[in-house]
Amino acid sequence: MNGLQLFENHITKRDFSGSEADEYAQLLQTIHLHLGDDVFPLLEKAETEGKKLELKQDDNELMDSVVIADVYLV
Repeated sequence: MNGLQLFENHITKRDFSGSEADEYAQLLQTIHLHLGDDVFPLLEKAETEGKKLELKQDDNELMDSVVIADVYLV
């Protein structure tokens, strides 16, 4: 699957239940809002490595914006 297909696949799991899949879909929506289509290659890399995307953030600080350097694979 390409990055757009991966993104759309994960977004369909957004059901506001608070499940792990729902939270990941919400995270991807947030990242896409800030990075646009630049998230797709990151998703492809994560899929290839069997990982997920995560944001670097300080628990005590709100993030106003997200840049590619804030996204890492776990």
